[in-house]
Order: sequence, then C-alpha cells, then structure tokens
Amino acid sequence: MLNTVDALAALLHGSWLEKHTLTPLTIAESEQIAFALQVEAANALAAWQLLRSHLQQTQRYPILSEGWGSDDFFARFYYQEEVSSGTLQNTSPESILAQVATADTDAFLAARQAASADYLEDAIPSALENTKAYCGTCPTESKIRELIADGTVCTELDLEKWLFNWELQNCEAKALTPLDTCHLDWFTPDNPTLLLLPIDQGWQSLAYLHWYGACSVGTPIASRFLQKWHQQYHAELVCHYGTMLQLQVGKRPASPAAAFELAWQQVALAECTILLPGVSLRDQARALLNLDRWFLHERP
Repeated sequence: MLNTVDALAALLHGSWLEKHTLTPLTIAESEQIAFALQVEAANALAAWQLLRSHLQQTQRYPILSEGWGSDDFFARFYYQEEVSSGTLQNTSPESILAQVATADTDAFLAARQAASADYLEDAIPSALENTKAYCGTCPTESKIRELIADGTVCTELDLEKWLFNWELQNCEAKALTPLDTCHLDWFTPDNPTLLLLPIDQGWQSLAYLHWYGACSVGTPIASRFLQKWHQQYHAELVCHYGTMLQLQVGKRPASPAAAFELAWQQVALAECTILLPGVSLRDQARALLNLDRWFLHERP
C-alpha cells in the first residue's frame, strides 16, 4: 500500500492529475491514514477512473465524496448511534469490517417483507393505477381481493411481485421497458473530493465513511449488500455523498425475476430511492435491467 504523498505523487507524475495537491488525512479509531485529492466536478469521474486503474499499485480504493462544509470525512458519531441502537458492536473501521461476514441479509429482508404487510391495503389502489397507466389495462381489485383471501398476496411486496409478473404476461415486451429512469440519475456536488482509502474494495468504504441509510439497518448489513452486489453484478462504489451511494455496474440482472429481487434488496435498504420520486418497485426493476449505473438514496 502506498502510504506517503511522495509515493502517490510519483505514481501520478505525467498524468493530468500530477499538479493536484494530495493531502494526508487521519482516520478516527484507526492506525491507517487516507489521502484527499480536490478535483473539479467536471473531471471527477475521470479522476476516479484514473485512480481506480492504479488500484493494484496503490492498494487504496478511490471514492468520490463531499465534505458538506466539514473536513471530517471520518467522523464516528453515527457509528456510535448504531452501537447505541444495537446494530453495531464497535465503531472502529476494522471492527465493523469484521462484522460484515456474519451480517444476515436474508433475515433483514424477511423482516422488511413482513413489515410491508402493514401497507398492503393502502397500496392496492395506487398499484393498480400504476399498472393501468403503464399497460393500458390492469387486474380488477376483486382479483387482488381473491389473491389476499387465498394467501397468495399477504404483503405489499407480494402485491408488487404479482403485478410485475402480470405485466410481463399481459404487456409483452413493453413490460421490460422503463417509462423513465431519471430517478437514478447521478448527483454531482459542486466541490467533490477524491478520497484514497486504505482498502482494496469499494464495499469496505462504509466502515470508514458513514452512509445515512445504515442508521436504521446497520453498517454491516449495508456493507454486506454492497459486497454481494459486487460479487453478483460487478457493482463498484464510485461516489459516497452521505445520503447517496452511486455505483457503476459491469453486469446487469440476467432476468426480470433477478431484477425484481435486486430492486427489492435496494429498496429494503434505501426506500427513499423510489419513495421520494414516486416510483414503483416494478419500475425500479425495469430500470435495473437497462442501466449500468445505480443510485441509492436514503435521507431523514
């Protein structure tokens, strides 16, 4: 791992980043350090790509971030809140990463699905309306009542999944085409900072830079999802803006069923991703079939 400004500067010598200042940063509760590189918003992604291409030499994963008026990227305040709520055992980055391997994402999803039963009744009218607006037709409410009575639909997730399959059968190829994907457009801050962290995989960064979405689910759970998505979809974290995570994807879901499951995982982890723009879980699944960039958003 490159641990000095001189070593990193030598690596960047001759590149368009060679005149950018590298600043060492201490990391609270860790013996490791990070480095910050101030970059222009227009060139931020190019800077990330350049440093990502040098990962084998640096052994430091690059993340685009934003201080939002503070230089303390590595504050432990929200991690301490996770300890108080019981979702985290210890607040040091190394301790958090050690907990990721045992984070039970299946149990988390099962609990989220069970909780969605409380919203089933309220969801029925708008869910049918969305299908009608998309396909020009939709099942009757009486049909949904039959499905509830026979136990096929017990939660809002069940309803979304059943309607997604109905659309696939009744709307032909259109059912796989998103009406709009602007809710997943990437955010670009005015003053991004490129951080070089003492890790070699992007999913590990949540142990160093707190993501707001982890406040309720726990950083180990959030990190475990990012790790699984990296393994399954070659998803790499590029930008971490406090409440927003932005990932580039090398492999899209192979089927509508896989896309729906992925959409459910993302929404269970970061509901604001679709809640704030008013997008359905089915629309999120369609978008994931067609995009090579993901956007997750969770805010107060």
